[in-house]
Amino acid sequence: MAFSIPKDIQNRPVRNVDRARQREMWWSVAFASALVGALLLVAWEHSQWTDVGYDLTRLQQERAAVEAENRHLRLELETLRMPQRIEALAREELDLVMPSQTEAVVLVRVREAAAPSRTLVARR
Repeated sequence: MAFSIPKDIQNRPVRNVDRARQREMWWSVAFASALVGALLLVAWEHSQWTDVGYDLTRLQQERAAVEAENRHLRLELETLRMPQRIEALAREELDLVMPSQTEAVVLVRVREAAAPSRTLVARR
């Protein structure tokens, strides 16, 4: 009986690197990456503008609410400053009375002298 031992044939293909094809592939990858990056940038800017729009609307609503509260507080302040109300509080709660003409003391405001001119100089 005869046996034949086959030789191992190494069937490895020889790979030659095609530099032009590799360069073209890298340019394609770079272009695609730049395009995707630009699209992501545009999408991010759009989302930022949308967020700014929402913030602007919210701030306008807050401003309107604060202005309404300010108007309400000014009205309340003017109501509290009314001389009729102050007089009623003084008579009812503090038991104050209106002074007569003889009891009233009128204070006269004295005007201050005008400031000297800048050309005036004191000498010794």
